[in-house]
Amino acid sequence: MLRSLGLAGMMTAVLLTAPAQAFDVMAPDYGGRVEQYEARLARARARGEPIRIGPTECDSSCTLYLANPQSCVSEGAVLGFHAPWFGGPEGGVVDPRMTAVFAAHYKPGLRQAFMAHVRRHAHQAPGPMLRITGRQLAAYGYRLC
Repeated sequence: MLRSLGLAGMMTAVLLTAPAQAFDVMAPDYGGRVEQYEARLARARARGEPIRIGPTECDSSCTLYLANPQSCVSEGAVLGFHAPWFGGPEGGVVDPRMTAVFAAHYKPGLRQAFMAHVRRHAHQAPGPMLRITGRQLAAYGYRLC
């Protein structure tokens, strides 16, 4: 009986220390409702689950995955950033509150580049995409995978 309890304890310890399964973004992801991406990000953080991006395209809300401390990007990934906006699919007015939410998810160098892009194109919501590769993100302090 004691031997069984010891074995069960060892198995539990192994399971608790095993790395979490990664969430991979390998197909193009053009974004969508922010709430869905924030919920997925929260689940990954709670589980200690890595998020691996690329090599693929990850645009708009997909870029929120960079906020996961366990995230990494492929050198071949291309992430697209634009200003969040109120309005229809063809455009509208920049949403300052959501712009701040997105900016808060990014590391300082990327945040600065994102905000400069938003300011440059504030009259064109959502404006053109700012395209940044995984290799460029590494220069901003993001981990390559």
